Amino acid sequence: METIFEKTSATTGRLTVNVTEADYKPEVDKKIKQYTKTAQVKGFRPGMVPKEYIQKLYGKSILVDEVINLVSKSTNDYITENKLRVVGDPKPDNELSANVDWDNSKQFTFAYDLGLASDFTVDLSAIPAITNYDIEPTEDKVNEAIEDIRRRFGKDAEAEEVEKEDLVFGTLKQEASEIEIKDATISTGRVNEDAFHIFKGLEKGSSVKFDIQSIFANVKDLGYATGKSEEEAAAMAGEFEFTVEKITRVAAADIDQEFFDKALGEGKVTNEEEFRAEIKKIVKENYDRESNYLLDFEVEKTLLNNIHIELPDAFLKDWLLIINEGKFTAEDIDKDYDAFARGLRMDLIRNEVAANNEIKLEYNDIVDEVKAEMRNYFGAYSYEGLEDIIDNMARKTLKENKDNAVRKYTDRAFGKKVREFLKANLTVEKKTVQVDEFNKIAEEVYA
Repeated sequence: METIFEKTSATTGRLTVNVTEADYKPEVDKKIKQYTKTAQVKGFRPGMVPKEYIQKLYGKSILVDEVINLVSKSTNDYITENKLRVVGDPKPDNELSANVDWDNSKQFTFAYDLGLASDFTVDLSAIPAITNYDIEPTEDKVNEAIEDIRRRFGKDAEAEEVEKEDLVFGTLKQEASEIEIKDATISTGRVNEDAFHIFKGLEKGSSVKFDIQSIFANVKDLGYATGKSEEEAAAMAGEFEFTVEKITRVAAADIDQEFFDKALGEGKVTNEEEFRAEIKKIVKENYDRESNYLLDFEVEKTLLNNIHIELPDAFLKDWLLIINEGKFTAEDIDKDYDAFARGLRMDLIRNEVAANNEIKLEYNDIVDEVKAEMRNYFGAYSYEGLEDIIDNMARKTLKENKDNAVRKYTDRAFGKKVREFLKANLTVEKKTVQVDEFNKIAEEVYA
C-alpha cells in the first residue's frame, strides 16, 4: 500500500492512497473462510457452504469493506505520523471513488483533499504583558449584597402603594381587541427605568394606561407578566389598561441567627460582624470570578493577535456547508465564519501548548468541572454541607453520559487546564481597581 501526500497550496493538500491485492487479499480470504462456517444459506448445512458460493454472494461486499477500512486507517495513520495540522475532515474525491471497478480491478486508488493550518509556534515569552484586575469590594457593595440576601430570605407582605421591586397583580385589557388578562403580574423590578413612573404610587383599585411594548426591555419579561408565550407576547401591540388588584412586597428578613443560618449554613457565623465578613468574602469571590473571565478573554485575544495562523477558508466554508447540509446556507456560514475561525485558531493554540508542555487531563479534573457547574446551580449561599452530594451527582452524570456529557465536560476541563497554565506562564501584571472602573474596562474589552 502506498500513501502519497502533496501540498496543493499553503493551506491545502492532497492525500492519495494506492491499495494493491497483496494489501487486502489475506484479510478478504480469511473473512470468506469464516463465512463458510457461519453463513446460513438455504440448501446447505451449516458449515458446509462452498467457498465459491460465499465468494459469489458476499465477496464484493467483503472486498469493499476491507479496502475502505485499509484506506481509512492509512489516511489517519499518515496524518498522525506526519503531524499534519488538518482542520475540518478529509474531503474524498467522489469522482475518483465513483469510477472504481470493484468487479474487475485488483488495485484501487482513493484520494482526499485536506485543509491545513499553516505552521506556527507558541513562544509565551514573546507575548506582551496582560493586565489582571483586582477588584476591592466597597462597604456600599457589601451593603447592597446583604440587602439582596435579606430580600431573598424575606417574607411576602401586602403593600398599600407600588414601589420598586414589588409584584403588582391585576387585570390587563385592551378595548380595541377585547383582550383581557385577569391574572397579569407585573414585577416593577423588571420594567424599563423610564417606565417605572407609570406604576409608582399606584394603589389597589387604581388603573393606568400605557403602550404594552414600552414597559419591558424584552418579550420574555412581557410573556411572564401576561402568561403568554414569547411569540404571543411579541404580537401584542397598542394601548392597554391595567387595574391593580393586589400589591406584594418582600419584607426583608431580620438580621438574626435564623437569617445567618439560612443564608450561610447553620452555625457558620454567630454575629453581624462575622456575617459581614463572610458576605464581603463572597462578594470578593464573585469579583474575582468576573476578573478571571476578563483575564481569560484577554489571554485568548492577546494570543490570537500575536500568533499568526493561516486557515484554508474556502475549504472550511465548503466543509461546514457539507456537514450542516440543510441546516445552514452559504450566507449563514459566511456570516458566522469569523467567530468559527477564531475558535478554531484558539483550539490549535491550546493543543500546541498542551503538547509542548505535557499538559494531561486526569479523571478528577473532569469530575471537578461537573462539580463546579453544580455549585453554580445551587448558588453561592447554598452549597455548604452538600459536597458529598455534589460529588456523587457529578460522578453519576459522567457515568450516565446523557447528552454526550463526558465529551462536554472533558473539553471544558482541558480548556481550563490550559488556561491556568497560560496564566501562570504569561507575563501578567496586577492592577487594583474599583468595581465601576472595572465594569467600564470590561465593556470596552468585550465590545
